Amino acid sequence: MRPFKPTFIFEVLPQILPYTLVTLGIMLGTVFFGGLLGLLLAAGKLKGGRVLRGLASAYTYFIRCVPSIVMLFIIYYGLPELLLSFGININNASKAVFVITTFTFMFGASMSEVFRSAYLAIDPGQSEAGLSIGLGRWQTFRRIILPQASAVALPNFTNALVNLMKEGTLAYTIGLIDIMGKGQLIIGLNHGSYALETYIAMFVVYWVLTLLIEAVSKRLEKHLLRGLRPHEEAVSKEKSVSEKILYPIYETGILNKLKQSNGFFDVSMGKARSAGSKSSETENDQNRFQRTQEDNSWKLN
Repeated sequence: MRPFKPTFIFEVLPQILPYTLVTLGIMLGTVFFGGLLGLLLAAGKLKGGRVLRGLASAYTYFIRCVPSIVMLFIIYYGLPELLLSFGININNASKAVFVITTFTFMFGASMSEVFRSAYLAIDPGQSEAGLSIGLGRWQTFRRIILPQASAVALPNFTNALVNLMKEGTLAYTIGLIDIMGKGQLIIGLNHGSYALETYIAMFVVYWVLTLLIEAVSKRLEKHLLRGLRPHEEAVSKEKSVSEKILYPIYETGILNKLKQSNGFFDVSMGKARSAGSKSSETENDQNRFQRTQEDNSWKLN
């Protein structure tokens, strides 16, 4: 058996690195078209009628049930036959077209759920507030809803992007020469030798790409949250101050009376304080029972 040769890793890296551009190009094309498809599907789920919601949900469910490599082969062999029946010949098209088409369908289904959940995470009252101050629907969405929804969607979008990069390694199965495809060619040229060293070199490249994606995502997340953090800190401070002020009130049972009468006070003070409120309620019930007995005895006299 041939011994392990660590120096071959550094010999392979310069041969693999140029094909990083192919991998990144596939990712960018998929993100662009898949993002548009995801927006349309999310709009259908959120604002569409009963039929559109059903179709969008059925599409998402169907795509999630199909493995990526199966979908890739269906698109690669089936799409030319389908278009040829309409007189369109794409047999000579670049293999990147079939890869981007396949992962657009897959990525769009995932992004539809990311966009939908991010939109639903925003309080509907903020849209009403924007409309109440004279902003149009598009202005309200662009200035108020979109920045907050983007911050919510960014972590899930980053995970989807990393998964897309890993799923893209299947593109070599139809002959596309990207990072994985070049690595397979190097292994084949060496008749199966230095396979471990080649895979380690590819591992390093994919690992660095993942670190770069996560670093960019964190910087972008800080940029999107720059206007939200002061508000969150102010809310947390306000809650802590209100708990300190309302704690003695809660112990005396006045807050419970307010909750029962008007219902505008609703502050959670934890299990210990709720236990204190229950004891105060019991004391109040006993006092009311004694007063009722005294009133009845006075009426009888």
